[in-house]
Amino acid sequence: MKIIFTDLDGTLLDERYGCEKAIPIIEKLKKVGVPIVFVSAKTRFEQEVFRRKLGINDPFIVEDGSAIFFPRKYFGRVVGENFNGYEAIVLGVRNEEIVERLRELRLRYNIRSYSFMSVEEVAKVTGLDFEMARLAKMREFSETIVEIDEGALNELRRDFNVTIGGRFVHVYGKDADKGRAVEITTNLFRNLHGEVLTFGIGNSYTDIPMLKSVDFPALVKNPDGWIEVDFEVYKADGIATDGWIEFVEKFVLGGD
Repeated sequence: MKIIFTDLDGTLLDERYGCEKAIPIIEKLKKVGVPIVFVSAKTRFEQEVFRRKLGINDPFIVEDGSAIFFPRKYFGRVVGENFNGYEAIVLGVRNEEIVERLRELRLRYNIRSYSFMSVEEVAKVTGLDFEMARLAKMREFSETIVEIDEGALNELRRDFNVTIGGRFVHVYGKDADKGRAVEITTNLFRNLHGEVLTFGIGNSYTDIPMLKSVDFPALVKNPDGWIEVDFEVYKADGIATDGWIEFVEKFVLGGD
């Protein structure tokens, strides 16, 4: 059995957060029974939008590996806790715990994060439309920081994982990890189906833990080229969705 683990922004999604170009390939994957597992910093609510658009009903990993969601009894038995209509395996901490710490730090440092911003402000800094910005604010296990003093960053690192992305800083629980979440999900598939082959597709440094946890990792090109990594990886020529399609057609559907 083949499984795809994929990042969203700049990978499956294009620069305008669109995914329409990938629909024909995704339909082919569904016909041959290849699960498509989202692995993203996006919230459950944001990912549900793209799951509905693409008709995907497979597990998905949210907020930088903070939790794995899947339909009830997707793996043939109950393997996670009941969570708003899903089964879930939670690896991270609740957003409220992070925000409470940020509230304390804001007394001494400059910090601007989603929880202290309006939907309009989030839309402006992200380029998202109002509805997607609203969903981006609905974080359950992490917090996205737009501006932060170095001193506050250092203090946060004592209690949480802190990842510096292309534009923002992501804060989440110490036990949350994209790679660990991918490994747990892979083992669930393996327990049900036996031998599996895993494919991972990303575009940024935050995707490295995921890419290191799959059998066949791939990078799609960013507008300024590929990120540098110290392990063997396929480098797609296409940018974002085009690179995603290229890799899937060649290696997942083509079987080269």
